[in-house]
Amino acid sequence: MITEEQIAYFQTFGFLVLRQAFGPDEMNAIGQKFDDLLDKDRGGQPFPGVSRQALYGIAENVPLLTSLVEDDRIYKTVESLLGDGFIWLCSEGNLYVGNTDWHPDGTRLDYRPMKVSLYLDALTPETGCLRVIPGSHRLPLHDDLKPIPNFGIPGTDVPCFPLESQPGDVFFLDMNTWHASFSGGTGRRHLALNFVPKPTTAEDTSVLKENHQGVLSLIQRLQYRRPGRVFSDAFLDSDRPRIQRLTAKWIELGLK
Repeated sequence: MITEEQIAYFQTFGFLVLRQAFGPDEMNAIGQKFDDLLDKDRGGQPFPGVSRQALYGIAENVPLLTSLVEDDRIYKTVESLLGDGFIWLCSEGNLYVGNTDWHPDGTRLDYRPMKVSLYLDALTPETGCLRVIPGSHRLPLHDDLKPIPNFGIPGTDVPCFPLESQPGDVFFLDMNTWHASFSGGTGRRHLALNFVPKPTTAEDTSVLKENHQGVLSLIQRLQYRRPGRVFSDAFLDSDRPRIQRLTAKWIELGLK
C-alpha cells in the first residue's frame, strides 16, 4: 500500500501523510455521520464551544466508520508501519476549542502506539492545523523537548512542521511525536483511529490495560454520555476477519 521510502520517512520523522486518500463523496458521508453522532452525544443541544467534546468508541458503533478501520487505505498502511499482529486501541471523535499545547501522546518509547487522523475541515497554521516536530518521537530529541513550557517563547514560535490539511487527507502519527495546534476556531472536527503494535511482553500488555483505563477516564471527562465501556459488543463480535484480528487480544484480556 505504501513504499519503502514512505516507511523510512515515517520511521525517521514520526509521521506520514497520504494526501486525498478519500474522495469528496466519502468525506461528505463521514462528516455527516460524525456530526450526527456528536450531536446525539450532546442530546441534540448545540455545541457550546466552552471546552473540547470527545466521543470515544465512535468507529466501533457505526458500520460506516467501522469500515474505515478495515479499509485498505488505513489497515494496510498501518500494517506496513507497525508490522504484523498490530491491534486496536480505540477511536475518538473530537470537537476542539482553542489551542492544544505541545505534547506527545505516547508514554513509552519502546512500545509505539499510532494515531490515524482524518480532519474533516480544511486547516492551515492560521486555523488550527496539526503541527509536529519531526524526529521528536526518538531520543534524544524527545526528552530534550520536555522543558518546552520553560523555553520562554510562545508555542507558535517553536520550530515545527505544520501539516496543512484538506478533507480526504489521512495522517499517520507515532504517538510519541511532539505535536500541537494553535489559532484554531471553535468546533474543529477530528476523527482518529488508534492502533498499537503487537504486544510481545508482559510490560506491553500492562500498557494496553493502562491505556484502556485512560480512555475510560477520558470518557468520564470529555463525553456528555458515559456508557462505562470503550468497545461495543457489535465490534467485539464482528464477523469481519480484520476486525476479529484487531480485537482478539482485548477478548483474551476479558473485555467480552
